[in-house]
Amino acid sequence: MRVVGRRIRIHRLVRELTQEQLAEAAGISRSFLSLLEHGARGVDVVRLLRIAGVLDVPLTEIVAPPPDQGRTR
Repeated sequence: MRVVGRRIRIHRLVRELTQEQLAEAAGISRSFLSLLEHGARGVDVVRLLRIAGVLDVPLTEIVAPPPDQGRTR
């Protein structure tokens, strides 16, 4: 969840949104978003889709595994 949270935070900052603005637009609480960005909370697909929609990025941009992770050699 840390990777997901980090990516959400990066996209939020690039779009110059506060946590409050993103949370309100996505229909979640600011405290939940904060926990999510810090990797301390999991999140369901519906909320991820709303967040991705507000950030105007494909869901895969947020949830894709980091490079070299999950690949078999």
